[in-house]
Amino acid sequence: MRKILSEIKSVPGVTGTWVLVKKTQVSYHFLPESFTPRSTREVGIKLFKLAEKMPLFSRLELKFENGIGFVYNLEKSVVLIFGRSELDFSLLGLVLKSALQSIERKLEGEIAELERGQETLTFVIDKANLKLLIEAINLVALGYVKEQGAYRVTKNLRKAKEDVIREFPQMSNFYVDNHGKVSLLKAEEAVFDQNMSLALIKWIDNFVNKAPSLDFARDGELVEPYPSQHDRVSDIRKLTTHISRPLERIGFYDLYTKVAKKLV
Repeated sequence: MRKILSEIKSVPGVTGTWVLVKKTQVSYHFLPESFTPRSTREVGIKLFKLAEKMPLFSRLELKFENGIGFVYNLEKSVVLIFGRSELDFSLLGLVLKSALQSIERKLEGEIAELERGQETLTFVIDKANLKLLIEAINLVALGYVKEQGAYRVTKNLRKAKEDVIREFPQMSNFYVDNHGKVSLLKAEEAVFDQNMSLALIKWIDNFVNKAPSLDFARDGELVEPYPSQHDRVSDIRKLTTHISRPLERIGFYDLYTKVAKKLV
């Protein structure tokens, strides 16, 4: 994808390119240095909402104080190109003829891989693994309690749990106390269901996705206010370092990565 975007950006006058995948909301982009993590996230949200209102296979021209932009609403993606008002329109048109097709073909392969990934099996839940997963949830929650306080963490944990219950009713067997600590109310047969590992990991990811990012230093840059899928995986590994070996052994991180990427 970077090669395709770099070809577009090589057109004289183009200052930035952006591809937002509709199915996963994953984005690829080459942006000017003036873009901050916050502004990047805000533009991504606005771009997604704009695409919902545009007819399929349509183009929209945008005018800014210091330049122009073009939005292309394709089948699998929405593409944003922006640049200076004197950009080479004829050359851009020639480049886009093949570039937009290449973007859609590449995403077709990625989406097919995503759908295959949905068939991935979860790992077995027994008493030992269930205890380990609850410990992982509490380590993650504790990391956020230290930064954001028990009240906010408890609220987000409970809200994340309610969202997951819609898909996994057996999650009602878990309790979040007022200190943001998770415990099992009673070990009913339902908690050893084959989907329990997926349910608990979706709970963790849903919680982390709702909470503002922890202030982890990433390459010396400020993180986005809400973590990307890559940052969520990175945060979870850091917060669960204490039990990383047994988690790695049961396949926790592999399954969490798939959940974060919406592959399951």
